[in-house]
Amino acid sequence: MFFDEYPDFYASSRTAASPVRLGLRHHAIIESNRDVLAGARVLDLASHDGRWSFAALKAGAAHVTGLEARGPLVDNANRLFARYGVPEDSYRFVRGDLFRLLAEQRFDADVVLCLGFVYHTLRYGELFHAIMAAGPRYCILDTRVEQSEEPIIRVLTNRTGAQGHAASDDVSVGALALAGYPSVPALELMLGVYDFELEEQFDWQGLLASLPRRLPAVRGYATGQRVTLRCRSRRR
Repeated sequence: MFFDEYPDFYASSRTAASPVRLGLRHHAIIESNRDVLAGARVLDLASHDGRWSFAALKAGAAHVTGLEARGPLVDNANRLFARYGVPEDSYRFVRGDLFRLLAEQRFDADVVLCLGFVYHTLRYGELFHAIMAAGPRYCILDTRVEQSEEPIIRVLTNRTGAQGHAASDDVSVGALALAGYPSVPALELMLGVYDFELEEQFDWQGLLASLPRRLPAVRGYATGQRVTLRCRSRRR
């Protein structure tokens, strides 16, 4: 497992940091996309503790920029990158509200990582417009989805104080933020508006069927409640 060589990432976050889960997600998110990550400038949205920014660099990315709202997670990312000797000129982490940063600053990228964030917001137009504006060839999405053949979104709320939920932003109220589980057809519809097309959906069922036992840590992927998508820009 990739992160066994960098075990500090197992303790740098309270969110979904089990070795088995991280290892299998690394296979789906990073290993299966090495061809597009090689030499790429990567923009990592809601970069958390930097785990996927780090993995992208190890897969050959030229530079990563991570945007993250929670200060302690940004601190952990910078600490771990220094701990593991990552060259300082190959990464940058920016703390702040994701949507405000995307609206106020320009980010140029070859690949955008949007992992574990789509289902913590309903601000899809702003999100996908900002991804398009960064000019990437590819966007890699990993998200919880509503299982439906129709383009629908299940609306729910997040408690902003929870590390694994939406962070407080300009449109949250008190401790609550609106969020949603989009179906894959809904994602395809929305992405299409911003000139992206779904190129590949990672075969989680095939990967998990090759393992000797069921793994509760990745149950969402096993049941199709969570997916990993590789999306290609029609503009590049």
